[in-house]
Amino acid sequence: MKKQKVTTQKPKLTYRVNEQIRVPEVRIIFPDGTQQVMKTIDAKRVAEERNQDLIEVQPNAVPPVCKFDNLGKLLYKMDKRDKDLKKKQKTTTLKELRFHPNTDKHDFDFKSAHLEEFLRKGNRVRATIVFLGRSIIYKDKGLELAERLTERLSVVSTRDGEPKFEGKKLFVYFEPDKKKIDAYDRIRAKTNQPPLAPLAPLSEADLIEETEE
Repeated sequence: MKKQKVTTQKPKLTYRVNEQIRVPEVRIIFPDGTQQVMKTIDAKRVAEERNQDLIEVQPNAVPPVCKFDNLGKLLYKMDKRDKDLKKKQKTTTLKELRFHPNTDKHDFDFKSAHLEEFLRKGNRVRATIVFLGRSIIYKDKGLELAERLTERLSVVSTRDGEPKFEGKKLFVYFEPDKKKIDAYDRIRAKTNQPPLAPLAPLSEADLIEETEE
């Protein structure tokens, strides 16, 4: 699995401020929502009297729209907003497990439990049903297995589209559903069910990981 590089940058101010604003007049938006068109030189003077900065917020308007604000505080707010956005952004890992149309119950339960665990951790998953040799003639068994998987994983996910054949493989995608996962965890807590036991590790042949944005 590839690691994503994280770089931290200071927010870039794309607005013109103070002496950078060289148009003859500007429209000032005041905190109470009122507006006033002023000569730029007068607006700069008012900003100085208020111990604030004249900041252009809509450069393409005629005249450009500005406001009085503290540049340092504005930069701080932008930095905080960017950090909050980064916290919300997650790198999604696509986890894939392989099945066969004649997968037995034990193997089905074992792999389904792993898919459920991946989904509960917020990962997107793909179940790949592989048809070996002449088993491709049993497409109905593959579709039946896909429906069994959909039902099994419905408590923590939503199926992304219909199962799709590509050559001798049938692909089924599932997206984690946070509301379902939260409800699932609440039900387990209310019924005093013990924490989920760690699952036995998967073989490398069964598990494939891909990093997605």
